[in-house]
Amino acid sequence: MEKKILIVEDEKRLRDLLRDYLVRENHQVHLATNGEEGLEMALKTDYDLILLDVMMPFMDGFDMLKHLRKVKDTRVFFITAKTMDEDLIEAYKIGADDFIAKPFSPKVLVMKINNLFARLEHSDDDSKDKIYGRLKISEKAQRVFVDDHEISLSKKEFELILLFSSHEDIVLSRDTIIERIWGYDYEGDLRTIDTSIKRLREKLGDVNSYIETVRGYGYRFKVKDHV
Repeated sequence: MEKKILIVEDEKRLRDLLRDYLVRENHQVHLATNGEEGLEMALKTDYDLILLDVMMPFMDGFDMLKHLRKVKDTRVFFITAKTMDEDLIEAYKIGADDFIAKPFSPKVLVMKINNLFARLEHSDDDSKDKIYGRLKISEKAQRVFVDDHEISLSKKEFELILLFSSHEDIVLSRDTIIERIWGYDYEGDLRTIDTSIKRLREKLGDVNSYIETVRGYGYRFKVKDHV
């Protein structure tokens, strides 16, 4: 299951350590030492994942991701010591898929990455489009349509709608959603999930009522109409 991964990190020791761990897992690893170099590489090559530091010379990780998201939706994990709630919210607002706080265990990070790739390996059944009322989800192509009109979702938003739709009429707690989408070691504010779901609802437009808020607990996916 070889994947192509870009590490954008100005600290040589950490950069080389992560490379060594990922190469041992048979992944193809490319390295960049700052945001400008990382952005240039990310635009030229289609990576399966980018591990991106925030505080770097020339261009920080936030600015790099903002530029990248104008062109590509490559999965991005931030790796940084900036763990204030405001930093986490900003990271997810600009399209980060996950946020790994320093210090961390390289072994745990590698396991997290491999688990991500494993979830993305689809069976033949997953290649079929799923219909939920006016909503159509193509899991293999990672595309979502409302009344045959495609809506543009970030990776995290797509994972959210996929999670909700696969648990139709089941109430999912915030803790469950965070564990499934952000990972069991997520230490951010619960407001992050509400912000992400709010953005997803806005993009769903007329069918945003499919995602119900269960006050004081979480969310439920319930189709309100039928085609």
